[in-house]
Amino acid sequence: MKRWMHFLGLLVLVCGVWGCAKSGNSATALSDSLTISTSKANAVKAGIAPIPGGYWMYSYGPGQTRENFVNVEFAQYDYALWSGRHWGAMGPGNRATANRLGLQVYYPLHVRWRLKDGREFVLENIDTATIMREYFKTHQLRLQWQREGRSEDKVGDYSPTLAHEIKDDTVILKWVITINRTPPKERLTSTGAATKWDTYDEEHIVAVLPGRPTGGIDFSKTYESR
Repeated sequence: MKRWMHFLGLLVLVCGVWGCAKSGNSATALSDSLTISTSKANAVKAGIAPIPGGYWMYSYGPGQTRENFVNVEFAQYDYALWSGRHWGAMGPGNRATANRLGLQVYYPLHVRWRLKDGREFVLENIDTATIMREYFKTHQLRLQWQREGRSEDKVGDYSPTLAHEIKDDTVILKWVITINRTPPKERLTSTGAATKWDTYDEEHIVAVLPGRPTGGIDFSKTYESR
């Protein structure tokens, strides 16, 4: 049984990584008074850290709000582990959009962007694992079924989503907790089809990280080998 559970854990991790962008190298990021740095190339690696509610997995994706994008002309990001880097475009939307599912560890985040006034910024190798370990020393995020005293999640309950967005010269890391106001017993019809659910998102800011001023970014070059 232990060997089977170990294999299942590895399978979930591979599924979470498959198709993700690739990343590496070293850099420094600041989270309020917390300084996170590395000294060797490829020193930043995926790390295990607390997940909201002690849940077994989380999702990841951009969560760019329209109000925080008003001064941004263009932004790209990469969230993954390996040496290559695939820059994906991000823009304003109504809700955080998860494009990485079933993640059990945290990966380095890389973001680069240009403001409408022409200034460019980059922030590479944001050590999300260390940031989360520090955050959960003083914060507790409970998921919906935990708040409602239910023993486990039901159909229509949501896993936590880690998201990021740009605001001026900073990167914001935040947790998005989706709450389904439709009672569990009303989320499916008698035939098993989903009903129309009434949901809303809670956003919990984890860190606001200042970008590093730079210039000459070629945003058309979406892949870089490192």
